[in-house]
Amino acid sequence: MAKYILGIQSYANHDTGACIIKFGNNIKPELVAISEERLIRKKYPYTFPLHSILYCMKHFKIKKFKNIDLIVSDWIREKKWHRSGPSYNYQEFDYIKEKLDIKKTKLIQINHHLAHAASTFYSSEFKSSAILIVDGNGSDVETNSYFLGYGKKIKLLKNYKYHGLGAAYGAVTKQILNLGTGGEGKTMGLAPYGRFNKKIKINYENKNIKTDFKNFMLRMPNSDVLNHIHPNYRANTIRQKVKKAEKSNIMNRLYRDWAFMIQNITEKTMRHLGNDIYKITKSKNICLAGGVALNSVANEKLFSKSKFKDIFIFPACADAGIPYGLALWGYYNYFKQSKKIKFDNAYTGINYKEIEIKKVIKLSGLKYKKINDKEIANLISNGKVIGFFNGKSEYGPRALGNRSILADPRRKYMRDYINKHIKHREFFRPFAPAILEEKSNDYFKIKKSPFMLRVAKCKYKNKIPSAMHIDNTARVQTVNKKQNPRFYSILKNFNLITGIPVVLNTSFNDAGEPLIETPTDAIISALRTNLDYLILGNNSIQLNLIAKITKKKLLSKLLNIREKKIYRDSKLSIKLLTKSYSKIEKKKKILEGNKKAVKRVLKDPILRMKNYFKKLKKNSKLFIIGTNDHTRTLIKIFKKDLSKFKSIKYFELKNNDIYQNKKKIKIFDKLNSIKYNKNNNYFISTFQYSEEIKYHFSKKRINAFNAYDNCSRSIIDYAFIKKYNNKFKMYQKII
Repeated sequence: MAKYILGIQSYANHDTGACIIKFGNNIKPELVAISEERLIRKKYPYTFPLHSILYCMKHFKIKKFKNIDLIVSDWIREKKWHRSGPSYNYQEFDYIKEKLDIKKTKLIQINHHLAHAASTFYSSEFKSSAILIVDGNGSDVETNSYFLGYGKKIKLLKNYKYHGLGAAYGAVTKQILNLGTGGEGKTMGLAPYGRFNKKIKINYENKNIKTDFKNFMLRMPNSDVLNHIHPNYRANTIRQKVKKAEKSNIMNRLYRDWAFMIQNITEKTMRHLGNDIYKITKSKNICLAGGVALNSVANEKLFSKSKFKDIFIFPACADAGIPYGLALWGYYNYFKQSKKIKFDNAYTGINYKEIEIKKVIKLSGLKYKKINDKEIANLISNGKVIGFFNGKSEYGPRALGNRSILADPRRKYMRDYINKHIKHREFFRPFAPAILEEKSNDYFKIKKSPFMLRVAKCKYKNKIPSAMHIDNTARVQTVNKKQNPRFYSILKNFNLITGIPVVLNTSFNDAGEPLIETPTDAIISALRTNLDYLILGNNSIQLNLIAKITKKKLLSKLLNIREKKIYRDSKLSIKLLTKSYSKIEKKKKILEGNKKAVKRVLKDPILRMKNYFKKLKKNSKLFIIGTNDHTRTLIKIFKKDLSKFKSIKYFELKNNDIYQNKKKIKIFDKLNSIKYNKNNNYFISTFQYSEEIKYHFSKKRINAFNAYDNCSRSIIDYAFIKKYNNKFKMYQKII
């Protein structure tokens, strides 16, 4: 009898999705995985994966949600199913989880980085490997993790929290370069246009697993319920004032240099982490995952400058791949399965049959004709830009030949033309060369790179100029016959026609749109662009023959059909997955949940401090270690509570938490050094450096009181909001 494992995230993630594995005695294990954005046509949706789960269930003909044998999920702040992120805004995602029609005994949760590690190690062919995870943040605000994989086991070696590389890269991307959520790839593309700039200071420290950016940006968490209540409650996390870029001035020297500087630091840091984990594991192999592993330039620097002999990077290495890793972990660890689930390619979507494709084409009323691979290659060689839809969709952000826009890399103008007239995006964004695997070493110093996650210099820039970036590098995709027979055939034919084994490859989508999933998506996206041809399976549609008025009417018709299907699938999924779903109850729960979240973020640290002071005996001695601005705020809030102590000794840290100004704190006896004694009462008076001070005391085996947890905001935020409410941006005024 077949069993089913479902992998889904536990909180409203920007890369939400689902994966189901089917397996059993005498049943070859099979899986399907998809990101929610592909199905609801909205990037970074932060919604419950209703459509993704429905998509996977339909594929396996699972009629009832109760037939799922196991749900494997991660956790983000607290290891619990409901409100794993208690400081986040309560939304429909949380409500649906409460209403899921499944027994709690069928649910397990694992660490977020362990899910990343499972996705990459179990997908590799390695029997043992070092595993490096680097991302924005995961469970308990982890940013870097070292694992060792061997056989079916994955062992955590070390991890680091609160001040990570992923957060720093994201902060520069959003808060300085203004490239938006998910814009880190744009920063990577902009970086080669910049150069080293000594005026730009990004203070950081790499030591063992630590990638410490605390003197460059505020510590995490940087996202909570307050960010959604009012934009002024969202703090600028970079600890220096830099004017935000605009679309019109993004190519100014300053912004190009910012991109260069953060990219340069990322490459150095990834090299450092690669060398450090090698010292610990001595493994000949390394597996990478986490959002930072999408940085293909840094990946190659890590590998080329290390002692590792082989590397594997999971194609959906950011959070989109978490459901896949969760399901795999359940397969190998909970159910103890020994049959290997091979990862021969990244095509984890469903396969649209020719009959389904024809049905959509006929519904559209478009003229079409049969086409073969040689004819497709010939169109590309003649300068035609092709929208190519074939087989199963790719997992992760890269189009790998099944949902791709294809063009001739020999034509110098092609990159700029596609960026401007087809993709409608920034001109500095590069495209990838898809190359026959056996020819890769002839053009690049890369033998195998099936998922576009490694970058190399090109030996023959003049032969494929539009597939090259300004620094003569390319994010290479190698293609072999086993991996993708159809795409391989097109490349082979293009090589026979032109003598060049390379085709320019970019994702089939418009700017701001997710990668296409269905034949309908392909037609809609094609009608919105200036593609010359749309290839749907074995069928060709010549787009430039369609009149503008016809395009407009057809586009409106197909968009309406798609929206209605999305709406129907939402209702069907809610009915299938939940019990007692109520819009009235949901609205009430959202109000109640957000009140609790605000309390958790702002008021709980105040209550913890108050209870701590209350618990201490009157006339006892207190030692405060902290920053000037945080301690001044502490005095303002707790002046009465502090007056009961016989003596308060104060050791001041060099830097402030937020503000630059310092004022002398007269009511405490200032210390020039910390006196360590297990009988003393130590109070940590800093948010920014609290974890570091806490760790420092733990090494001395002395307890120090810290009011903050992984959901808190500082008492500086509490005082600022109490005084100014939302009249000013956080920290614009002195409190």
